[in-house]
Amino acid sequence: MIAKVLITIATLMYAVVGILADANSTHLLNPDWTQHSRLHMAWLLGTFASLGILSLYLLWKRSQIVLSALIGFCVASGFWISIATMKLYGGSLSDPGSPDTSVMGIEGNVLSIIIITVLLIAGVVLRDGSDNT
Repeated sequence: MIAKVLITIATLMYAVVGILADANSTHLLNPDWTQHSRLHMAWLLGTFASLGILSLYLLWKRSQIVLSALIGFCVASGFWISIATMKLYGGSLSDPGSPDTSVMGIEGNVLSIIIITVLLIAGVVLRDGSDNT
C-alpha cells in the first residue's frame, strides 16, 4: 500500500500541481508568449493530466505499480532531456525577473522533478510483489 501512496503523490505532483503552477500569467496565460507557445503549454498540461489519470487507473484499478511508475518516469525524463538540451534551443529554467522559486538553493522545477523521481523509485522498490506487472 505504501508503494501506491508514494506513486500517487508523485503522479498528483506532475498531473495536478503542474497545472496549478503553470496555468497562470507566467506560463499558459503569459501575454508575452505567442499564441502558438500557449497552445503548446496547454498541450503539455493536458498530456500530463491525461497521463496522470492513466497512471492512477493502472495503479489503483489494475495494481500495475511498475507500469504506473514508468509513466511518471517518462514525464520526469522529458524534463531532464529538456534541461540537457537547453543550449540547443535557447531555453532556461526561469525568465529574467521572474520570482525565485528555489528551495535550499535548488531551483523549484528541478526540486519538484527530483522529488517525483525519488517517490517513483521508492514506490517501485517498496512494492510488495503483488502487482500485476
